[in-house]
Amino acid sequence: MATIPAGRPGSEVRDLTGDVSDGDDLPNAIQDVLDDGVQVYIPPGEYTGDHSDLDFQADDATIYGDPQGVSIDCDMDSNAEQGTSTRLRIENIDIRGIKPLEQVKIDVDCDGGTLEWVNFNFPDGTVSPSDSYVARCDSGEGKHVVKNCYFGPHGNSLFYYSQRDEDDMPVVFEGNAYHNTASAWRGGNAVLRDCIYLVDGAVPDFKEPDGDPGGPGTPRMTKFEGGGETIIENCDAYIGPNGDASGADGPCIDWGPDSTDSNTVVVRNSRFGNEIDREIFDTASGPTAVASDSSLSNVSCVTEPYFSGDSIPGDISNGDAPRTDVESRRWNPLDGSVDPGDSFDTETGSDATPPSSGSGDVWTPADGATAPDSDDESDASGTEIVLTASEANPDDDCDVSMTVEGEVTFGSESEPGTDRIETDGDGRYRATSVSMDPGAVDSYWVSGPITGYSVTQGYDVSITADGTATTFEALVDSASNAGSGAEDGSGSDSDGSDAGDSGASDGGPGVGSGSEGARLLVIDGTSDPDQIAKYDVTVSGTIDRAENHSSSVDGQSPWDTMTDHIDGSRVVGIVGNGTDVYRISGPIQSIDVDGRAGIRIVEE
Repeated sequence: MATIPAGRPGSEVRDLTGDVSDGDDLPNAIQDVLDDGVQVYIPPGEYTGDHSDLDFQADDATIYGDPQGVSIDCDMDSNAEQGTSTRLRIENIDIRGIKPLEQVKIDVDCDGGTLEWVNFNFPDGTVSPSDSYVARCDSGEGKHVVKNCYFGPHGNSLFYYSQRDEDDMPVVFEGNAYHNTASAWRGGNAVLRDCIYLVDGAVPDFKEPDGDPGGPGTPRMTKFEGGGETIIENCDAYIGPNGDASGADGPCIDWGPDSTDSNTVVVRNSRFGNEIDREIFDTASGPTAVASDSSLSNVSCVTEPYFSGDSIPGDISNGDAPRTDVESRRWNPLDGSVDPGDSFDTETGSDATPPSSGSGDVWTPADGATAPDSDDESDASGTEIVLTASEANPDDDCDVSMTVEGEVTFGSESEPGTDRIETDGDGRYRATSVSMDPGAVDSYWVSGPITGYSVTQGYDVSITADGTATTFEALVDSASNAGSGAEDGSGSDSDGSDAGDSGASDGGPGVGSGSEGARLLVIDGTSDPDQIAKYDVTVSGTIDRAENHSSSVDGQSPWDTMTDHIDGSRVVGIVGNGTDVYRISGPIQSIDVDGRAGIRIVEE
């Protein structure tokens, strides 16, 4: 009997081994056995089928292709529809074949559930011109997660989601590669994390529905429309000098004609370049307030101009070049990349980028950072941190990360093959528990204070330190108070990872429930007057500037005169030789600081 890795929905395995072989109609074979509560296993092979038969709809179900390689040579006949009311996962399948002139797509229509595409690839793209998408969503409720997928040349938008109610159907893209496509994302209310967008060749033209060809496909990573904030983190977009879009010149980040004031963007730890004489951010095409209500943090742009209209506030410079290694993600299973055969044109070995194996934050260590040498308990020492995911969590889309000023090693309950520990080479470690099932337990040994953390939004995780129940908030608060009171003024010093899409639910055991009253969050940058610290804090309640408590030292730092960005329950800011103070209510969901600053929480 075939084995499907843990954490996938469904329980009854239906193994197609012996029922299908190379050249057989795989989509129909899947339809014959797919049902609620089922896990369908597909043996390695090169199969055939119709695009319209990718019409997969089931609850609590998985369609799992063997990581050795599963492909379907599709007849691109017509549209398919996919959806679920609970959870449907499609994993490790290559959809081969070039889409035609007329529209062929997958219509996504969920009824309150989560549709997951993992290593579900469309590498061959479309003819030129074409009106075909990969997927479109105009209605429904739930969530679409697209992870570790590869998309080849398309002349129209890959994911056309601007017509849906953005609040009812958020989308998460993680670890994906987009090669010579027009808009990878058209819509709002999405997270793009650890994605690479590259144009280094021809982008197909697009065709208007039921009309003449509309013109050249415009290269751009995103086209915001329909409303809703988009978060872009640890992503790369590069439109190279050899990009050919039949004369089209696209920005990396764009706003469409149907964008609204809520189509703002938060960009963090990302890199961009545009060699076809266009700007990185086409803010001139967006509504007036979009630029000022968006934010940038640790963004590198290797070409100019940065903006076509108003500037987006934040940290932007000509620094690291964008990653362009899209082909290393050509076949990217979560459970160990293997060579699936010559037909997949896959890079393996030292040239391949390891797969992203979680749906939470991605931490990019400083240059030269490496994974620690130890992956077992042989060096166990310090404080034992045990994380337990709530049995009430809806699924395994729960990632937990913590940043530690000191070494971290795996405990007895962790999974070194799935969970990860990274170090920036300067004494700071980041541990991430990936895809925790409801009730799952992970453990780590930490040899220093915890200075930052994140928990996937909507999931509860409890924590113990040496067997004593505590909270991340309490641990970070304790570390910050100890650091800010030291003779040398050292305080918390953590990386700038996600706070907008992370944090446990209000009052959850992983976020310091019980601290519900109005308090003051103090971010103290006075320990090092020559340096700045960037911070990103999210609470479950409200956050407001406490101007009467904030201060600068002798007016020495221009950073302390800047207006920090507050968006309801979240603040992103910079502190120099001064103190930023905020009045907060509700538990803290995440705190991340990049630089040297003390953090403490006091009663007003």
